[in-house]
Amino acid sequence: MDVRGVLEHQTVLVRDQRIAAIGDVARVPVPPASARIDGRGRYLLPGLVDMHVHYNDPRYTTLFLANGVTTVRNMWGAPAHLRSRDAIASGAALAPAIYTCGPITDGDPPVWEGSIVVRTAAEAEAAVAGQAAAGYDFIKVYDSLALDAYDGVMRAAQRHGIRVVGHVPLAVGLSHALAAGQASIEHLTGYLLALQSDDSPHRPTPVPAQRYTIGRYAERERIPEVVASTLAAGAWNCVTLVVLEKTSRLDGYSALREAPELRYLPPALVDGWDPAKDFRFKDTTPAAFDDMRTGVDVRRELTRALHEAGARILLGTDTPNPFVVPGFSIHEELRLLVDAGLTPYEALRAGTAAAAEFLHGSDEFGSVREGLRADLVLAEANPLDDVANAARRAGVMVRGRWLPEAELRSMLDDLAQAIHAPAASA
Repeated sequence: MDVRGVLEHQTVLVRDQRIAAIGDVARVPVPPASARIDGRGRYLLPGLVDMHVHYNDPRYTTLFLANGVTTVRNMWGAPAHLRSRDAIASGAALAPAIYTCGPITDGDPPVWEGSIVVRTAAEAEAAVAGQAAAGYDFIKVYDSLALDAYDGVMRAAQRHGIRVVGHVPLAVGLSHALAAGQASIEHLTGYLLALQSDDSPHRPTPVPAQRYTIGRYAERERIPEVVASTLAAGAWNCVTLVVLEKTSRLDGYSALREAPELRYLPPALVDGWDPAKDFRFKDTTPAAFDDMRTGVDVRRELTRALHEAGARILLGTDTPNPFVVPGFSIHEELRLLVDAGLTPYEALRAGTAAAAEFLHGSDEFGSVREGLRADLVLAEANPLDDVANAARRAGVMVRGRWLPEAELRSMLDDLAQAIHAPAASA
């Protein structure tokens, strides 16, 4: 994943969870006792990284692996994620490698129950110090954080050597977040607000309930200005186009329920995605859904402009938000990135080598290179010709463990049967 292209007729030798050698088939000797995987006519690429997940159910492991996702960035963490991260890294568990934020850091009142509430600089120091000491990889900020509290979080994070990622809080604004050095911005939060027309009813700060519906008043001629600011700041964007696209179509909930991959999720979870039951969407009007769809178009245009200018894009999905199914949604996001102007190579790189760079893991994963972790996807057709071919798997390798497609299918079937098995009677 350093240049667009294919290296033909290569042997890749894996030993002790690592890529031990790569080279022409005529020059790389294969030890006699090796297990051989036939790659003829197939295409080997790095395992995919989903840079925005909520890994709150161990059953998602099968869905990630079956779709070639071998690393994830978990965006709402707890001590259980730290334990899982360490167990996976040690080889004690077969699952995607985990990088994890701590609990969401939000203002008062928080959007989500269970967040850490920060109102003052002293509370910011305590929250950041506690998460850094616990071993989390990032601090995640959220919508309701006040400006002074946000600045306190940023100062504390710098003192404790931990990066800040997440939403652009509504009271902070994009320009301030970029200037403050927020490492990654999720879902292009802050951008649509920065594009609001001067007469927008959402200026200066919309209430949290309106954050999904501000697309109507976005002035696209302001896009070059926010793109230039992003480039100057060096910020990365995890655009998660798929979650916003699915959210904007929740008024067609019944049709969305027909997706075949929903058989791998608990019915109660899918039932809860009914917008009439979700506190975020239960009062959403048809006009507001139209505004959401306008916002989807604006975000696609923003993604195109950011990419064309050289700003850094990360592949992520925000699974399992409504109809964003773990693993399966990564391939939807790849398609949406290509629709937004990235080439298949560039979209794949956003979820392989570029993701590893952001995670400071380029010496561990993200490429097919000697010495790196053997996290690999073997595809039946060339993903550089059509990014959908990344989902046409012959198998997935996770830290040197080979999972052929037949085994992955069996794992998925077992998961579906377990989920839908009748409850045992007392």
